[in-house]
Formats: sequence, C-alpha cells, structure tokens
Amino acid sequence: MASKDRDRIRQLREEANALRKKEEARKRRSRMFAQLGIVAGAVVVIAALVLLVVMGPKWFSNQVTPSAEGEIELTNSAGEAVSLPIRVEEDGGVVVGSDDAPAKLDYYFDFSCPHCQDYHTAMESSYEQVIADGDVQVTYHMIRFVQDYGQYAGSATAGVISADPSLFYTVVNGIFSVPAETQVTWGYSDYASYVQTLGFTDEEVIQNIADGNYGGWISDNTQRAREDGISGTPSVAVNGTLLETVPASLDELLDAIGAEPAATTDSTTEPTATTGN
Repeated sequence: MASKDRDRIRQLREEANALRKKEEARKRRSRMFAQLGIVAGAVVVIAALVLLVVMGPKWFSNQVTPSAEGEIELTNSAGEAVSLPIRVEEDGGVVVGSDDAPAKLDYYFDFSCPHCQDYHTAMESSYEQVIADGDVQVTYHMIRFVQDYGQYAGSATAGVISADPSLFYTVVNGIFSVPAETQVTWGYSDYASYVQTLGFTDEEVIQNIADGNYGGWISDNTQRAREDGISGTPSVAVNGTLLETVPASLDELLDAIGAEPAATTDSTTEPTATTGN
C-alpha cells in the first residue's frame, strides 16, 4: 500500500513538474513575442520619423515648385560683360548659358558639403567664364546629401531665383560665404532673413522660404540625383557622362568640355641687343 502511495505521489510530482515547465515555456514565448513586438514597433516608429523628416515638408506645407526665366550677366575671358539666358526648371535644374553651346555640363552641389564650399571658392569664376565665352551650358543641381541646412539653404535659393533668376550667383555666393558653424544652427526662417540682406525684398517669397515651401523641390532634386548615379558632391557630368573627378582648374575644365583656352596677347618683346665697349 505504501509503495502504491509513493508511486502515486511521484506521478503527481512529475505531472506538476511537466505542467510547470509547460507554463514557463509559454511565459518565455510570450515575453519573446512581446519583445519582438516592441522592437518591431520601434522600427516602425523610427522609419515613420525618418519618412516624416524627409517628406514632411512636402506633405504638410504649401509646396511651391520654382519655375522662371530671365537673363544674367557674366564676364567672359576678354573681361567683357555678357548677358546670358538663365532658367529655373521644374525638374530641378538651374540652367545658365546658351542652348546652342557645344557642350552641356551638369554640376551637383550641396550647400552643407564642406568640399562643395571649397570647390565653389576655387572654381566658380572659371565656370562663369566658360559659360560667358559660349563654350558650355551649365545646369546647376542643388541637392542635400550631408546636413539638413543644405536643404534649407537650397530652398532659400530656389525661392529667390523663382522671383528673380538674375540673383542666382548673388545668393549662392552669399550663402557659401556664411561659415558652416553658423549655418548648422539655422532653419528656414533664418535663411528667409538672410536673403533680405542680399537685397531680396519679395515679401510673399520670403514668407514661403520661412515656411519651408521650397523644401520639397530640393528633396525631389536629391532623389533624382541619386537615381542618376550621383553618390557624392561636388559632382560633374559632361554631355551626360559623369566625370570620375571634378575639374580642379580652368585648364582641366576646358579640357573636360573640349574647349580651347582663350587666346591671349603676348606683350613681351625680344630685348634689343647692344654692343658694349
């Protein structure tokens, strides 16, 4: 009888242990699924926040797509002022120069890219010269690859040139002259204030700049650039072919677009021989 009781007790204990292990396994699964749910939810929230940062200006503001035509004055290699066509295209380009130019160049830059700032300082006058000489038509693409203020600065430029394309170089030069450590603290409203110091006075456009209403245009430009194979800035393509390195001098730029250096007048004269005593 005692043996049967012991067997019965052992069986009950085994059944209890089995139930306990089953319950513990169920709780572990529940905790695992809960943790997975938290992780998945966090991923969704992060993705939503990223999407909101990228697309928010386009979704929640009164987006404006700049489009304008006009003329801009540049100086050619002979030192002469030349009036040239400029247009702002809805698909993201600011086109400067004659449509009849023998070469077409696409120039991608980001206001928040330190390399772009250095490159602009070193080479912009060369680009302006070859445009003025009629050697090339340049399409400038303002994009944002590096920091948020690249989008804000590009948006401000877009607003200004939508009203007055002739101010393109004025606003680009002005923004690039502001130190990066200053611009990194700026938002849309700061750029709206800054363009007024450059002589821009259109109140409606200034308000649109402050409201970020050109941000979607810069986002679209950036997406198109990525789709075109642009992975960094500054980048340059000539007649549709992306260059491995950007031209670093006027001679390299002329070579890239297949243009000859401007003729120069040699003012030196041969010394007159004299006979000493």
